[in-house]
Amino acid sequence: MAFRPSPSRLLALWLLAPAAASSACLAARRVDTGPPAVPAVAAIPVAPVATPQPAAPQPAPAQATSPATSTAPAPASPPAEPAAVEAAAAGPAASQSPPAPVDEVAPQPPADAPPPVAAPPPSRVLMVDELPYRSPRLHAKEPERPRPVAGHRKGKGLRGYHPDPGIVVDVAEAQGGVPAAELQRAARNVGYWPFRRCYEEGLRRDQRLVGRVSLELAISPAGGVDRASVGSSSLRDESVALCIHREALHMALPAGQGPTTARLDVTLSTGDEPVPVPRPVPNADALRDALRASWPAVEQCYRSGLAKRPDAGGRLELRFRANSGGQITEVSEGDDARFVDVDVTRCVLGVYRTARLPSARTCTPRGTSFYYAVHLEAK
Repeated sequence: MAFRPSPSRLLALWLLAPAAASSACLAARRVDTGPPAVPAVAAIPVAPVATPQPAAPQPAPAQATSPATSTAPAPASPPAEPAAVEAAAAGPAASQSPPAPVDEVAPQPPADAPPPVAAPPPSRVLMVDELPYRSPRLHAKEPERPRPVAGHRKGKGLRGYHPDPGIVVDVAEAQGGVPAAELQRAARNVGYWPFRRCYEEGLRRDQRLVGRVSLELAISPAGGVDRASVGSSSLRDESVALCIHREALHMALPAGQGPTTARLDVTLSTGDEPVPVPRPVPNADALRDALRASWPAVEQCYRSGLAKRPDAGGRLELRFRANSGGQITEVSEGDDARFVDVDVTRCVLGVYRTARLPSARTCTPRGTSFYYAVHLEAK
């Protein structure tokens, strides 16, 4: 018996047919516009995950792998250095930090460079002075022919009357281009008066000063003295020996075929008459003590001159004018002796313009005037 729906069921099916069709279309549309189907996991090629490698040494590049093929295991990398291991453990932040500073290495001189020359030690300045005096002294002049004096006669073992100091210059040894006899003749001619002035300054301080100064000279082929050194000295006054040494540097000796080395002996002896000494001013000891208080500044002036001219030295004579209260109204260089370096003289004058002297009673409204001499030498 065949199934036959009733009229009411047919009506319900007819009314629900359009809704079912619309639902099927909507489902089909959703399937078409949705994301693509996810393939199976086995079909997706997976790249190996990169692991952080140490900075040094660089590992060998790994070959790409696929699911269908298999590769042999890579050989073991050499052990990393401790510093690299620490850097890898610290992470990327540590690898981006600036490198540690490297100490700079001083450049090394070439192998054939000469050894460095040590700086010479600072010169030792020697300063001696005399008591302030009234009038400028007279230096030794060319000696006149001595007049015969009763009680003095020439003969064996006796010498004639000789009032002036004795200066004997001898060249004991000489090696090089100029013979000793020729050097001695020239040294006695050009060195007598400079050596005598040095000796007379010492005699004014000590009338019994005697002795000998031996100098070692290095003479250039042109006749100039390149170097001089005091080999020995028996003088009690070191400033006289240094003065003779300085004057020996300025001697002009005979030229030769080559350099010459020589030993020069200067023998000093007193004459039959004492060297004149000027009369000191009243209160001379107190004046000298006040003037010596400025010696540190005077020494600095002299050292500045030695930096430009190492052979500078000698006697510097100053003339002072001061009022009764001890204020210096004028200071200038004396006419009797002028220092070799003008800049040193100006510096010393500037030092003493601001000095202070002890007060003194004077009978003149202009105050008092005197001379003061200081001898500067460097060793």
